Amino acid sequence: MSDEKKSRPKRPPKFVEPTERWLRDQALRYLNRFPATQRKMTRHLMTKAGPHAAHFSMDKAMLSADIEKVVTDLVKAGFINDSEFAASKARLLLRDGRSVAQIGNRLREMEFTETDRERAVAELGEDQRALDLKSAARYVKRRRFGPYRKGATQRNQRDKEMASLARQGFSYDVAARVVDADSIVEIEQLIFGPEGGSNN
Repeated sequence: MSDEKKSRPKRPPKFVEPTERWLRDQALRYLNRFPATQRKMTRHLMTKAGPHAAHFSMDKAMLSADIEKVVTDLVKAGFINDSEFAASKARLLLRDGRSVAQIGNRLREMEFTETDRERAVAELGEDQRALDLKSAARYVKRRRFGPYRKGATQRNQRDKEMASLARQGFSYDVAARVVDADSIVEIEQLIFGPEGGSNN
């Protein structure tokens, strides 16, 4: 990099009055790239608009009210739907081999309401142990644990695999069931059911 480029002064920020229309445009631009909860969008708009509002000496209460209205309008229009977002995230986490406990914790970290979290987990279906067994089986398959393990049976390797599953939020009995499975077929049946199977 040349000295000329290094010494080039930064452009001063261009401030724009954060009107409702500007806030809506910023929200839609964000949603084109990322999904968002109501809380996350509110926080994003407040962070984005803060310097602009300060430059124009805009009252914070007025800015908060405008942001609340924009977010409410986006919810009414279906651009933001916390319930559907939570359910979709729960399904993705389950397919990724996460335990029900870990799914609940992740949804809490994402600031979904208790109602949305409970509904998302309930919509996964089955009972918690069945869900955890299926999810743990997926995790074991992906990590090549248990019957997928090459050179298979060292005690310390099993202990490491059990610890890894525990960190994912699985109970001891669920972890032991998949790590100590007799065959890959048994894991495949936990994932796909007795009549299922996969060549992957």
